[in-house]
Amino acid sequence: MSIDNQAAYWDKVAQQKTFTHPLNIDLLLQYADKNATIVDYGCGYGRVVAELLQAGFSNVPGYDTSAALVKRGMDVNLPLHHIPEPALLPLAGNTIDCFILFAVLTCIPSNAGQTNLIRLLQSKLKPGGIIYISDYYLQDNEISKSRYTCFNNDNENFGVFTLPEGATLRHHIKEWIATLVKDFKLVKEKLIEVKTMNGNSAKAFQIIIQKQN
Repeated sequence: MSIDNQAAYWDKVAQQKTFTHPLNIDLLLQYADKNATIVDYGCGYGRVVAELLQAGFSNVPGYDTSAALVKRGMDVNLPLHHIPEPALLPLAGNTIDCFILFAVLTCIPSNAGQTNLIRLLQSKLKPGGIIYISDYYLQDNEISKSRYTCFNNDNENFGVFTLPEGATLRHHIKEWIATLVKDFKLVKEKLIEVKTMNGNSAKAFQIIIQKQN
């Protein structure tokens, strides 16, 4: 199993976890109308897809590599799809108006894995399309700071840690996120408070980045 696709872990905890990063519908509507094609990549059990449908968006498929999480959402009739590998996204190039990427980068510890994902999504976006990202910068509490390490001893790949239950996750230095999305236009950024999937308080960021024409 690739460190950047920990589907076996997510399958194991699929019925236990609750995802909570808030979706700002009013913000999204500034950049995508309700007829737009909005893809939730790393959709989990489809919480965001359900919120989008409830808000009146009509074309909001979700994709995830965890078959068990996807099944949890499909059991309540959400339009979710399982993909066996992160890169096997069955969407044509330059066709998507918006990707939702909520607490997905945190699940991809390596710089290479994150870079490959952003390039993949960029290739699928229409010119002017957006990615709405919600994720974590480095936390400033002592517990978090004490467990951060560098992935493969790479000082440029800092903020990686492993939970006792087995998942390897990542929080990010701001400079890395800026590098990761450097080919996009940053159109919105906001810092927010969230609860992690294990119920802990954390500081998160939300950004909207736009593909250049």
